[in-house]
Amino acid sequence: MYHRLGRKILKVILKRNGGDLDLAEQVVQDTFVAAYKSFHTFHHKSTYFTWLTKIALNKLTDYYRGQVNKNSRLSLDIPAPLMSPEEKMALDELKSQVNACLNLLPPEYRQLLQLRYYEDLSLTQIAVRLHLTLRSLEGKLYRAKKHLAQIITTSDPHP
Repeated sequence: MYHRLGRKILKVILKRNGGDLDLAEQVVQDTFVAAYKSFHTFHHKSTYFTWLTKIALNKLTDYYRGQVNKNSRLSLDIPAPLMSPEEKMALDELKSQVNACLNLLPPEYRQLLQLRYYEDLSLTQIAVRLHLTLRSLEGKLYRAKKHLAQIITTSDPHP
């Protein structure tokens, strides 16, 4: 199957990712590994090509989602000896403001953000812990981040 369909899948991914051959090859490899592991779920409702293409597009989406999450993390852990007293004071104030904003969130949203960004759990780990589907968790996490952004931009958490 790899020899028959691998090149076709590679071409689809190359069109979607702007021509990054290394990424496309990695996605194709991940696609066939995932297809092998979940072949028992294939019910012949589509062609193998269609099924594999869907898996490949999901793998590409997972890659980009991971890149966005990796690049958007706010790290507040700066080694203290490298900071001046003024910088440490400003960082402490920022931490205080973020915590105050987090405290204005509904408990469910606060818990999600705590698990994801402070405990650094994966989405799968959080979904298992909270007995949620991955899709449901992604939606709730999106709403939690949106709500937090709204609080940060529209209110002063310190009276």
